[in-house]
Amino acid sequence: MASVLRYQLFLSLVILFLSLWKSALNNIVSLQRALPFSPSANAVIITYLPLWALIMLGIYALTSVLVRVATFEDCSDAGVELGREIEEAKLRLEKRGFEF
Repeated sequence: MASVLRYQLFLSLVILFLSLWKSALNNIVSLQRALPFSPSANAVIITYLPLWALIMLGIYALTSVLVRVATFEDCSDAGVELGREIEEAKLRLEKRGFEF
């Protein structure tokens, strides 16, 4: 069985969300009786739901980036190894006639 790619999953969720939102817009009168807020507040919530979802997605993305940057670990061993590999590469290139 083929695995679902990340963009396919994302597009499927977006299509599902938009179809539910469109259904909510079409049935806004019956939803206003079911939701606990005032009818005008319900209309605003339902109408601007994609905007709220986009704002929440942006907040999640910003928070996850900030957390990853704050908990980023320093790899001093990797820096030493990289410096050694650079020196080895310079020696091999000098044997082939390059000058540094």
